[in-house]
Amino acid sequence: MSHWIIAPIVLPALLAPFIVLAARYHIGIQRALSLAGVVALVVIATALALQASDGTITLYRLSDWAAPFGIVLVADALSTLMVLLTSVLALFVLLYAIGSGWDNRGRHFHALFQFQLMGIIGAFLTGDLFNLFVFFEVLLIASYGLMIHAGGNARMRAGVQYVLFNLIGSTLFLFALGAIYAETGTLNMADLAQRVALIGPEETVGIRVAAVLLLLVFAIKAALVPLHFWLPSSYAEAPAPVAALFAIMTKVGAYAIIRVYTLIFPPELAATQGLHDLWLLPAALVSVAIGMMGVLAAKKLDRLVAFSVIGSMGMVMVTLSLFTPEGIAAALYYIIHSTLAGARSF
Repeated sequence: MSHWIIAPIVLPALLAPFIVLAARYHIGIQRALSLAGVVALVVIATALALQASDGTITLYRLSDWAAPFGIVLVADALSTLMVLLTSVLALFVLLYAIGSGWDNRGRHFHALFQFQLMGIIGAFLTGDLFNLFVFFEVLLIASYGLMIHAGGNARMRAGVQYVLFNLIGSTLFLFALGAIYAETGTLNMADLAQRVALIGPEETVGIRVAAVLLLLVFAIKAALVPLHFWLPSSYAEAPAPVAALFAIMTKVGAYAIIRVYTLIFPPELAATQGLHDLWLLPAALVSVAIGMMGVLAAKKLDRLVAFSVIGSMGMVMVTLSLFTPEGIAAALYYIIHSTLAGARSF
């Protein structure tokens, strides 16, 4: 069992508290440690992506506990691609934050930055729905701290709105996990895929409710209309390097939809019949329209870019909602480009 899979999670998780405890008052040491950590992340993510590029799927069982009882990480072509994208984006964002002096305008920027990377990368690598929830909460807490970095009334107001919307999503996520566990007795994704497929047509009410709740949660993370209200102000008011890093945040929601609604709740599953095309596709099309209208109506560049993120996520979801290999491939191709372009715009 290769321990390199857990390295992109453990590295920032150890680096963040070390920066707080040992280099709190030394910005130069913080910068050096944070930059070294991100460079190491890029190297590790590249190696993992190359290993998975031939279709190899690597599992990592923490403490060697077998699934579904233990925590499992999964490194496949999709998850390692997203980890690599996150690491490369983080490197450029960190270089900009250091070069522009943004990291020195408030306290604990680098520690929060590392915790944010831990949450995002953990969400991409986990093979368990409950740990997906845990990593969602880690990145939510860290992103709130980063968002109000350097303070200001407008930033605080946008931060409160951001947290409230995402706390609603977290509550719905817990309800969905409770319903899924009550119906299946497991939260491991691979195990769930097998057990959900065995549920009879007359017993699908509970699992369908859970699937709808999860879709709402991931739609909030992906800023799909009408659950997008938190994004324009949050991204527009956030510090420039923070908003650039946030370009990958909505992609976590898209990734979760790909992972959950192709593996656990595929379109051919009787329990969730009609959920994909009747709900997801219309919301995606409206998101494209709202995003582009927001771009045309925006009077400031930061809000223009924020609405362009909504429009781009709509484009991603339009292709994802088809749930075909071609549609998912197109979505992943667009995710890479839109993430880097959005970050550069911020």
